[in-house]
Amino acid sequence: SIWHSGRLQEEFPLRCPSRGSTAATSNSYYPTRRRHKPAANVSCPAYFRWIHEDLRQWKGSGITREMVEGGRRSAHFRLVIVEGRAYVDKYRTALQTRDVYTLWGILQLLRWYPGRLPDLELLFDCDDRPVVRRRRPNSGPPPPPLFRYCSDGASLDIVFPDWSFWGWYV
Repeated sequence: SIWHSGRLQEEFPLRCPSRGSTAATSNSYYPTRRRHKPAANVSCPAYFRWIHEDLRQWKGSGITREMVEGGRRSAHFRLVIVEGRAYVDKYRTALQTRDVYTLWGILQLLRWYPGRLPDLELLFDCDDRPVVRRRRPNSGPPPPPLFRYCSDGASLDIVFPDWSFWGWYV
């Protein structure tokens, strides 16, 4: 279920088999935990440096509630994770299933890595083109920390993997 514009909406109702049916969902092919082998190499992958670069704009000031709310007009949804549970407030419809598969990917992370995702709140824009333009310091309101699938040198959008390819119709 998804919280949408002040009401709970069931977007993907479960279709349970009829009584007497032998159909079932099994944990044998849908595991709820993954066993992680200790890594031989304890250094972070090279792409981690881009995470720090994408967040550099807010390193000195931190991120305020006002900054987060500043991205709402362009966001498709707000995601809040508290104690391993995901809560979503959907603002508008995304192209095809981009929002659904982005959320599905996050739910997979919560399922495969229980207790390892921090409590967080973020706004996500499912469109392709960057919208948070880099400006001179003190030239207007602080930029919102808005996640999306791409950015460029003139923008401050925070890049996030595009898992929506999983939902493409072939």
